[in-house]
Amino acid sequence: MILILLGAAAAAAQPAETPRGFMERLYANYRKPDYSPFTHPAQVFAPRLLGAINEDSKLAKGEVGYLDGDPVCQCQDSGGMHPLVIGVTRQGRDKAVVRVSIGWPGDKPRPATFRLLRTASGWRIADVGSADEPSLLGALEAANRKARSRH
Repeated sequence: MILILLGAAAAAAQPAETPRGFMERLYANYRKPDYSPFTHPAQVFAPRLLGAINEDSKLAKGEVGYLDGDPVCQCQDSGGMHPLVIGVTRQGRDKAVVRVSIGWPGDKPRPATFRLLRTASGWRIADVGSADEPSLLGALEAANRKARSRH
């Protein structure tokens, strides 16, 4: 019984991952050439965004749906991609906004804004914004509504 209590106390004493740490760990996965956030999406995306991604895939019926790339790297092929700057611009207890400048060889950096949500499993991406698309979640939900209305 004492060992269980000591183990629980040690686990509670470990600092929780920060939003920056979550994003740094996420981008570190891209060092593996076959990495995709869609392999284990519940480890990357918050429930509402994950639901919208899954619905988009289901409604596409095997074709390419609204989402035709990787929202974390803002690309279809992550070869050569690396985050240049990861900065937390706002953080509350359960929400954070992280800006990332994504670098590519021979190209200017692409800025992306990630809205994070702290879940029971840790930080997860709740939405992604870029110069071309201010809210991936909003765009996916709108595309899903439109696709549902056609069926």
